[in-house]
Amino acid sequence: MNVRVTDQTQTNNAVTYMRQRAADLAIYQDQVSSGLRVKLPSDDPGSFPLLSQVRSASLRLDAYSQTATDTTNVLDASVSALQDINDLLVRARQIAQEGADSSTGGDSIARESLATEVDGLIDRALRGVNTRPDGNTIFGGTAINTLPFRVATTDANGRPATIAYDGAAERSRILIGPDQTVTSRYVGSDVFQRPGADVFGSLIALRDDLRNTTFTETTRSQALNQRLAEVDSARTAVGETVGEQAATLVTLESIQTLTGDAKLLADTRVGELSATDYAEAVVKMQEQQTALQAIYATTAKLFETGLLDFIG
Repeated sequence: MNVRVTDQTQTNNAVTYMRQRAADLAIYQDQVSSGLRVKLPSDDPGSFPLLSQVRSASLRLDAYSQTATDTTNVLDASVSALQDINDLLVRARQIAQEGADSSTGGDSIARESLATEVDGLIDRALRGVNTRPDGNTIFGGTAINTLPFRVATTDANGRPATIAYDGAAERSRILIGPDQTVTSRYVGSDVFQRPGADVFGSLIALRDDLRNTTFTETTRSQALNQRLAEVDSARTAVGETVGEQAATLVTLESIQTLTGDAKLLADTRVGELSATDYAEAVVKMQEQQTALQAIYATTAKLFETGLLDFIG
């Protein structure tokens, strides 16, 4: 039987071939331009499940790394604030010693000057413990949106008489790795208001003792020496927290190094599974371009109109 191939059939076949070649060409052009060989499961069904797992691992490691960086920044700010508190306590210690000295203690003007300086130290301490370096408080435990310390009562002259803690009773802990957490924000009352080591209590008592006009030289000296011991205890409490945070910072540095190495390995594996083999892709792209040009040429030849097409 004589089967006649019509012009319409030839046209449809030519269009189909051109579309197939153009689609294949677009695939390799995209691989070359994007640098990615596998984007969808259909691109490589055998490799895609493993690729997805490795990518997920890389994202988790990236999240851990960012969390560790953020926590490091918070702890750095915390250590800086604690060091400032320590510095002002050192000055308070010097003031207590000066006030207890008989040559200074008998001079009411000198004592008032020292008491005024302690007022400034109290204000400075309040600002330090309420610091918010990243927009959240660092000494309020889990209550990161609450200023941890406030003036609860004042004396007859409007000066702070007692300081209240409004933060949480639980430390804020951050996940920095699989089943691994560190403390990022501390409970301020545990740091600054320990019994017998109260930063604010010792400063306020020191200020009031300096202004107490009923003291004899002996009782004043005894009272200020007691304040001196309280200030030293407060410094010890602050120092213990600095030491704990410094150890955590060392841990974070080590973890970030390990996390960075693991992420590099994961990203390298992602590249191996998904990256374009440029040499192969360029060859394939050229093959498709050559095939497409051949189809164009053949199709044009088939549809050339000659004189015989008008006879008959």
